[in-house]
Amino acid sequence: MPERGALTVLCLHEAGTSGAIWSALGEALADHATVLKPDRPGWGETEPPEGYERTTVTEQAGFAAAIIQSRGPAVLCGSGIGAVAAIELSLAEPELVAGTVLIEPPLLSFATDATSQLTLDVATVRDAVSAGGREAALDAYLTGGLPALGPGASRIPKELAAGGPRAASALFAELSAVPAWERTDAELAASTTPSLIVLAADSPALLRTAGLGLSKVLGRSELRETEPGLPHVANARELAAYVDEIAVQPT
Repeated sequence: MPERGALTVLCLHEAGTSGAIWSALGEALADHATVLKPDRPGWGETEPPEGYERTTVTEQAGFAAAIIQSRGPAVLCGSGIGAVAAIELSLAEPELVAGTVLIEPPLLSFATDATSQLTLDVATVRDAVSAGGREAALDAYLTGGLPALGPGASRIPKELAAGGPRAASALFAELSAVPAWERTDAELAASTTPSLIVLAADSPALLRTAGLGLSKVLGRSELRETEPGLPHVANARELAAYVDEIAVQPT
């Protein structure tokens, strides 16, 4: 375990929630780490930039970089799009990243059977917006109605789920970010940052396939598995042990 206060951990949440979803992990690491749990743009208390209609993984990685720029290397702990942003930052600015803990990264390019479901999800989004606006699409996302665009989102506890027009707009800004992310297998394989890819025993099939696929390509990565449940909520102490494990690996 790192010395008290020596470890900085930056947590990047998935779509549909806010930094509050990392509270249990923050408590599990509080005796020896500084845990940063920001709300990403458009979620929680963080206002989106003016004209925020679409974002990219690179933009989300830049948001993370600005937070830790003056703090030195940090362990990045990300879920959903936050996990993919963590990978991007580790590739683009490895000097800022001591290691990454990647919770169910939704890189469905590694799940070839996701294509047909993505097409169905796009139709579901279109129908939801037609019937009830963007907030109806956010509701579909949070209740499991978008198995490919929002795999596992239904496990976000209701008290931690985001709502309202601003959250709905943030979701729409992010929906295409991960599918549009372009990093080649060769770039991923060249990663020098130690990484743990974390799946739960009950991770949705698409996320399990994606995680397994990424683990075969991403340099210096290993797979870990938690008990059933959303790892950073249901199994925070188990996840904290993985954060400590990655923190002591040589960079």
